[in-house]
Amino acid sequence: MAKDTYLKRVLGEEKYAAVRAAKILLVGAGGIGCELLKDLLLSGFGEIHIVDLDTITLSNLNRQFLFRQKDIDKLKSLTVVKAVESFNYFNAKLVPHHGNVMDLALFPTEWWNQFDFIFNALDNAEARRHVNRLALFLHKPLMESGTTGFDGQIQPIFPYATECYECQQKETPKAYPVCTIRSTPSQPVHCIVWAKEFLFTQLFTSTSENEVAAADLRKETEDPKEIERILLEANELSSLKRQVEHDEFPAKLVQKIFHDDVQKALQLESLWKTRRKPEPLNFDTEYKLKLAELAKDPSCVKLPNNDTEVWSVLETLYVLTKSTEKLQERLKTGEKEIFFDKDDEDTLNFVAAAANLRSYIFHIEPKSKFDIKQIAGNIIPAIATTNAIISGLSNLASLVFWNKGFTPSDAKATFISIKENKRATSALVEAPNPKCASCGIVSKGLVSLPENAFDLSLKEFLDLVRQKYNYSDDVSVIVGKNKLVYDVDFDDNLDRSLRDLGICKNEVLLVQDDADEYENLELLVCGGEHEDVRLPDIQLRAKTSEPAGNSESDPVSAPITSGGENETILIDDENDEDGQPPTKRRKVESDLVEVL
Repeated sequence: MAKDTYLKRVLGEEKYAAVRAAKILLVGAGGIGCELLKDLLLSGFGEIHIVDLDTITLSNLNRQFLFRQKDIDKLKSLTVVKAVESFNYFNAKLVPHHGNVMDLALFPTEWWNQFDFIFNALDNAEARRHVNRLALFLHKPLMESGTTGFDGQIQPIFPYATECYECQQKETPKAYPVCTIRSTPSQPVHCIVWAKEFLFTQLFTSTSENEVAAADLRKETEDPKEIERILLEANELSSLKRQVEHDEFPAKLVQKIFHDDVQKALQLESLWKTRRKPEPLNFDTEYKLKLAELAKDPSCVKLPNNDTEVWSVLETLYVLTKSTEKLQERLKTGEKEIFFDKDDEDTLNFVAAAANLRSYIFHIEPKSKFDIKQIAGNIIPAIATTNAIISGLSNLASLVFWNKGFTPSDAKATFISIKENKRATSALVEAPNPKCASCGIVSKGLVSLPENAFDLSLKEFLDLVRQKYNYSDDVSVIVGKNKLVYDVDFDDNLDRSLRDLGICKNEVLLVQDDADEYENLELLVCGGEHEDVRLPDIQLRAKTSEPAGNSESDPVSAPITSGGENETILIDDENDEDGQPPTKRRKVESDLVEVL
């Protein structure tokens, strides 16, 4: 009997042929991804591409059943493909890809366009939003899935016919007061957030998002000396950052952060009236020589990999020093900035060691590296059975897409839990949220531009857009997040080329109908081998009578719109230093849009 006999009986000859011909993408090879790849393979899909950024760690093995201890430190995407070879009964073509799914250089828009269906098996919201928006631009079906302990859900997404991932507000991570994090931590999580969001970010990235203003601090404390100390500490850290590639940097870091800064904090008597005072780390006099002796012990190289035991102060200093040296080396060899990743051992070791040293200083219980990884990575312990159930449901729910005469209204979202009478519930998918900034108030699509088309003038391009979508003359065009290049009152750029205006591949163009007849249109620029401009075939929806996002309780904000009573034009009074005319800036509903 042929191996596909029963599968043909279950699916039917026609659906079986469609599934065998399908090319699908699985994003993520973790807890859900391992289970889902097995299910997709046994369902007969003809070609499966797998994308994952991570390497295999010991903590993965309890639920990611395709990996073994011998696979630790190997790439997940490559290993998972080899692991399923023994039961690839239908000879599916398996293609692994190692890399960050949000890296447009590795995974450009044109690459995504080859797939018939996308499955998300991700563990973070940022990557999920990225895949969701690409699915909207490409009009590709997407199966979203996730688990939290015993709870799990699947959400089939069919762009503009059903809710997208961003139609409903997602729970935001808990925020902690700056003064608590910077001055008076009392829990392990305070030290971990400080090490990850403040210390590591300020030292190894170029971001300034975590810098705070005095006005923000005054909302938390009335003590001017505390505000002054926090701001001074941030400035001093910026100075220390400039020495990050020097050999003596690790020792200077320990001395400043865990001794000098703590001594300064002790001078603020008001902070310690009802709290136990921290104890500065006497590195030079108490630990420097001991650390040098420990470093000579060959067995200490295993310390950073000791995930489950809590390090002593001396061991913690060793891990911090060694992880700092590795991060320094990465900067010296070309990495311009390094971002924290729970699966990046160098960054995790730095954050774990820094957090524990701070805990020791403030008399807080230190944590094992394993525990810190869970907290710093916002990880909720996963249950293998829940992953298996959700993966099976994702696979089964996707198969209806290949039914003859399928419509999105046939799809169902499913939820599981351990609550009585709610073990498994399903419901028909909802229509898009009309106020969703990603799919409810705007349509998305790809505009394919061959190389010569970037020399078109903005006017020529706008004529094509108006002709294609029946827009009136009253439109505006914004490039990227906030660069206004055209509206009815600002036509200076009509004769400039798209290239000259900074429009390039992977850039987003927002076309707004200021006449309020049709919804807005977002175009993602991609390349093309043809000779003409190819705009997406999209039927624009009429604008609703109630503007999206105007309600104060609306969790989803609308894109920037122009025209209205709150609009003001800001124009500099003088030319800039090179004698060029001033930059115009349009202020719309408290957001600044640069006018190019």
